Amino acid sequence: MPLLNAGELAIFVDQILRAAGTPAAHSMVVSKSLVEANLAGHDSHGVIRVKEYLKAIRVGTIIPKAEPQIANETNTTLMVDGGRGFGQVVADWTTERLLVKAAEHGMAAGGIFNCGHIGRLGSYVQQAAEKGFVALAFVNGGGSEPRVAPYGGQRAVLGTNPIAAGIPAAEGAPVVIDFSTAAVASGKIRVATDKGEMLPSGWIIDRDGKSSCDPRDYYDGGALLPAAGHKGYGLAVLVEALGGLLSGAGSPTLAGWGSATTNGVMIWVLDVRRFQPLERFRADVESLGAVLRAVPPTDPEYPVMIPGEPELRTAAERRTRGVVLPSSTWDGIVEAAMQLNVGGTPAVH
Repeated sequence: MPLLNAGELAIFVDQILRAAGTPAAHSMVVSKSLVEANLAGHDSHGVIRVKEYLKAIRVGTIIPKAEPQIANETNTTLMVDGGRGFGQVVADWTTERLLVKAAEHGMAAGGIFNCGHIGRLGSYVQQAAEKGFVALAFVNGGGSEPRVAPYGGQRAVLGTNPIAAGIPAAEGAPVVIDFSTAAVASGKIRVATDKGEMLPSGWIIDRDGKSSCDPRDYYDGGALLPAAGHKGYGLAVLVEALGGLLSGAGSPTLAGWGSATTNGVMIWVLDVRRFQPLERFRADVESLGAVLRAVPPTDPEYPVMIPGEPELRTAAERRTRGVVLPSSTWDGIVEAAMQLNVGGTPAVH
């Protein structure tokens, strides 16, 4: 499979998005978000999305020049209309404003509606945690069609509905918890399809509600399953209520979803300093991590880690060795670049 330098890949994606009519300030945010997702090992939220975004621009579900607008605001709350712009741009813009509010008032919450796919949710809570804030984020949606069956159900009515949390730690690398409430992010089904691989049991059902390991069954009227059975289903309903209904973005279970874009978002930010001295809290979190890491592993080759640590290790390795992409993903990106007359294709190793 193609191996690419992360920096060169980000520049190439940036050029493609600019050629599709995206302002430079926006294309840089989006390309950075996509490549950082690949670096972290979340390939389902990485550059595999480039063709999807280009199609969305062509059909008008993403307006690349759109700027986020404040729909409603108080000292501690913010409602943001994304204007059908790039989700990464809107979510980054919103998070920065929530941090200012939380620093002044102790906490802040922001809802986002009418925006595109925001990418890897963990990046926004990490953005907050690195500055000394605890953050929670909820996202519903995932396209114009529901993708996840409720617990015990045989058809999809929910989105993949990820939830994320960021917690400051002493060494500068925060604890980042980021997971889909589905058994797997739908993008991972696409990655498996591009690689020609079968799926683990428990990820999907086919159109008849039967368990399947063939990714083609998902695209042929099947559905994702909730993570951890009824527990993941419960979290998915929570995300639907907060990320979708409270934000005003809507829900795939309700009428009118087909006219929406992709994500409804709710982000909560808490200033640690209002509860504990920041350095003490960071040190305590670091001590908690040390205790967890010291637990003997069941497999000596896989030591116990804290949430977010696997992504940090993967990113360090991929920055050195390069980002591996499925051949079909890379070929699709190169084809899109050629159609937009974008040169300077990065070297493949």
